[in-house]
Amino acid sequence: MDEPFAAVAPPTEAAAPTALPVPLDAWSNPDGSTPIEVLALLKAIARLEQVVDQETQSLRAGETPAFEDLNYRKSHGLLELTRAMRLVDPLSIGDDLRDRLESFRDQLERNRLLLKTHLDATREISAILTAAIRDAESDGTYAPPQRLWTLPQ
Repeated sequence: MDEPFAAVAPPTEAAAPTALPVPLDAWSNPDGSTPIEVLALLKAIARLEQVVDQETQSLRAGETPAFEDLNYRKSHGLLELTRAMRLVDPLSIGDDLRDRLESFRDQLERNRLLLKTHLDATREISAILTAAIRDAESDGTYAPPQRLWTLPQ
């Protein structure tokens, strides 16, 4: 059977595929083989890291990512990750795999913060445009009177 991570390149700042930070023999069976469950989990993590990294890099570059495609790929990756996690015995998860999962969680948090910033900016622009359209369409008949001062509080 071919090594499933042979085509995965080392990580870079650009949106490149994510490599395993620890050699696969760190999760070896007594006979030296890596359990298929761990390989499936690592493969799922690597795919999700790649998608999240691509989205993060697009947001950092000021580009508008293809959210529909990225959302589909992240949903698919989450399904794959969930299925792989069910196969791995939680008691057999070593420190290396735990570190890998924590690193992935940190990557997801950075991505979440960038998405939140993007969404907040989108909401602010939307509010500005809504107010401008409302002001342009209104003749002022039903608008509340504008005060040039504020009442003392």
